[in-house]
Amino acid sequence: MRFLERLSCNFLFIDTCAFSVLLRTDFSFILAYGLLAFTLLGVLPTSADASVSHTDLRAHTGSSNFVYEARVGFMVAGELDFSFSRSANAYGFLGRFLTSKSMSEYYTWTGRFAAKGDWTDERPLTESYLVQSESADDDYKVVVMNDTHTQILQGRDSEFEVLPKPAGVDLISALLFTQGCFSGDAVHDGEDSYPIRLRKVSEAKLARRRGFHSGDVTRCDYDITTRRGNQRRLRVSMAQVDGLWVATEVRVRLSFFPDPVFRLRG
Repeated sequence: MRFLERLSCNFLFIDTCAFSVLLRTDFSFILAYGLLAFTLLGVLPTSADASVSHTDLRAHTGSSNFVYEARVGFMVAGELDFSFSRSANAYGFLGRFLTSKSMSEYYTWTGRFAAKGDWTDERPLTESYLVQSESADDDYKVVVMNDTHTQILQGRDSEFEVLPKPAGVDLISALLFTQGCFSGDAVHDGEDSYPIRLRKVSEAKLARRRGFHSGDVTRCDYDITTRRGNQRRLRVSMAQVDGLWVATEVRVRLSFFPDPVFRLRG
C-alpha cells in the first residue's frame, strides 16, 4: 500500500521515486533471504516465541508464476513477479519488485515479500508474512509477521521491534489471489492495517493489449483508507488463469493524475 502511494506521488516529482536491486552488505543479504526461506517453511524463530504453522510448501501440487508490469501513464515503473503455490488447504507465495531504468532516474526501491497460510473456501488466511525493502535513501526495513506478532527491523543497525499482529489479510493474498472479490473489512502490509470496503462488483472486459492478459473479468471496486487517513479507490480485475483466480489488472483510481496500474503479462 505504501508503494502504491509513493508510485503515484513520486511520478509527479512530489517526492523522489524508483527501486534498487542490490543489497549493500553481506549481513543484509543473508538476513533477507534467510527470513524468506524460514517463512516459507513455517519455522521462522521469533523473539516473542510465538508459534508458526509447519505446513511445508514443498508438498504443494499446484504452482504458478505471474509477472506484472507496473506503469504510471506512459512510464513503465518496473516489474512485479510472483511464484504462487497452493494445495487444497494451504498456500504460499514468494515475490519481488524490480525497477525500470526510466523510473530509477528519480528513485530506487527494491521489495521482496513472502507469505504462507491456510486456504479455506477459496479464501486465503495469512499465517506468516515477510517484507524486506530497501530504497535509495537507505530506507532499509524488514517486516516479519507470524500468527500473533509482527517484528520490524528499521535500519541495519537497529533491533527488531515487536508489535501486535495487524488486523486483516495481507493485501497481496487478499487482492491478487482471492476468488471473485475480497469481502473482508481490512488488509495489511505486515505492519499496518488498512480499512477496505468492497463498493461494487461487475462483469467487464479487459481491453486487448499485446503481451498481456485480456478478455472477460470480474471487476472489483474498493474504497481503501491509507495510513495517512486518505481515501483511495482501487479497481482490481479478476479472472481465472490456468485454473486459478488471479488479478489480471490492479489500478489505483486517481482524480487528476495518471492511474498507477499493475497489468498481468500473458
